Amino acid sequence: MIRECKKEDLMALEGYLSAEPYGRAILTAIREYGLDEKFQTVYMNVQPGAEVTAERITGVYLWLHRNLMLYCSTNQVDIDFLEQMIGEIQPDLVAGRKDNVNIVSWLLTDYNLATDVEIPQFLDADGREIGCMAEHPEHRGGWSVLDRGVQ
Repeated sequence: MIRECKKEDLMALEGYLSAEPYGRAILTAIREYGLDEKFQTVYMNVQPGAEVTAERITGVYLWLHRNLMLYCSTNQVDIDFLEQMIGEIQPDLVAGRKDNVNIVSWLLTDYNLATDVEIPQFLDADGREIGCMAEHPEHRGGWSVLDRGVQ
């Protein structure tokens, strides 16, 4: 089940997102901006049950301005959810782990794919680099990026 994240989900999100640079970047944005900003929406895919725990989360999707970051540790990307979201909002940039982004590339066939990017350049609505995302050593990794060339 995919739903928008709430403040009471923070502990579970921290546990789930801390393992890899893609998750840590999403966690940085959550810590910096919280869950109530208009320019940022965080969704998670969580297995049904009474309590949300890191073990029950199967994916996290962050819309930050017109950027989509995704992290699904077991590559259980919810393609139906993304198809619906991308149908409503065309992202300028999609970034995450290679196997996760490859699935999204099926929906965005006219985007350019770059792999082994150290840290993607996330831009805000005015085209400025998003400060909390730039050059954090904990975000370095083999990112894959889909870019429609608007930047």
